[in-house]
Amino acid sequence: MLKGRDYQQKQLNKEEVKMKNILIACMVFVVVAFCATSAWAAASQTVTVNATIPTLTGGLTVGISRVTGTVWTPNQTAISFGTLTWNTANSIFLASSYFAVDIGVTDNSGTVWTLTHTRTNLASGVNNLNNKVNVSFVKETDPTGVVKGTLLQKVSYGNSNSIAYNKTQLAGGWLRIYYGVGTGDPADPDATGVTPIGLDTPAGTYTGSVTITLTP
Repeated sequence: MLKGRDYQQKQLNKEEVKMKNILIACMVFVVVAFCATSAWAAASQTVTVNATIPTLTGGLTVGISRVTGTVWTPNQTAISFGTLTWNTANSIFLASSYFAVDIGVTDNSGTVWTLTHTRTNLASGVNNLNNKVNVSFVKETDPTGVVKGTLLQKVSYGNSNSIAYNKTQLAGGWLRIYYGVGTGDPADPDATGVTPIGLDTPAGTYTGSVTITLTP
């Protein structure tokens, strides 16, 4: 009986030794793994990232839209009011549409550019419509047109010569210029000095031009 117990005790001792060895081996493995992980985490490499943006300067685009009621028709080639219609109620001549001219500048050089509006007389011989047409300068910010732009200035065609706005003034948007024949509508007043076209204005085809200049 004693021999049997001794044998069992020896076997238990062997098992304990074996378990201790396994535990020690596991601890060593954890320590080694921890050291290895720490060594990997400390390793690093820097990779350069770069991109070159080319300089674009002096790009000027002009888009003309005819506006009839709420319908916009883009890609017009001229501000052509066509043959005006006699309004019997108010005894004036009216145009069926007005025009919106959008002016874009493609420039990332950092230059503070300026857009200048000049015009020739809207004339037929010695007569002209310089004080019969409104010109509204607007800072537009919404391409959809849902949000109306900020009115910068509304003047007569005659007083629109040499009006200028620079990059700082138009920051965050672009310049839109509206041209419309005077209507005498108190809900949408004409510019100072603009009166509707009545019978005191001689018949004929009146022609002029506007020029948008980008400087420098």
